[in-house]
Amino acid sequence: MKRGHIAIAVTVLALSFSVHAYADLVDIVLTQSTQTGWDGTTLTFVISLTNTTGSTIFLDGAGITTSSSFLTMTDNPFLANAPLSLAPGATTGPFAAFTVLIAPGSPAGSYALNDFSILGGTSGSFDVIGSAAFTVNVAPDLDPVPEPSTAVLLSAGLIGIGVKRRFATDR
Repeated sequence: MKRGHIAIAVTVLALSFSVHAYADLVDIVLTQSTQTGWDGTTLTFVISLTNTTGSTIFLDGAGITTSSSFLTMTDNPFLANAPLSLAPGATTGPFAAFTVLIAPGSPAGSYALNDFSILGGTSGSFDVIGSAAFTVNVAPDLDPVPEPSTAVLLSAGLIGIGVKRRFATDR
């Protein structure tokens, strides 16, 4: 074997031992990971948390990501409802964690590339310590309400047909 091949094999082997597996420190369970709403509505997602470590974990914030420009999310419920920390093995919840506003005029469909993350750690850091995926389904508007002018025109047309029939049968 050539020296170059040996160097590459040693490097690959060293890198495989230096890679650390990432595990969430906090287990996030969404009560409903998929929710459906119409355009213009707000959905509230509820979570429960479990500290999976042997140390106290501080919950310093949250982050929400999406690939849909018409979904507006806020983590204000998490900031208001979550405890400041979780003792080793402790569970908390369920509580409202975040909301999603579906913008008016949003196209119907299923949008699954969304992620809710909790930031924190054992010493007041803002590392991602847990995350959960969620889906927002935008329902189609199946029964649009007609404009008042449409209802007036339809009524006038039906009255006109009725009057014409009546005079047509009187002759």
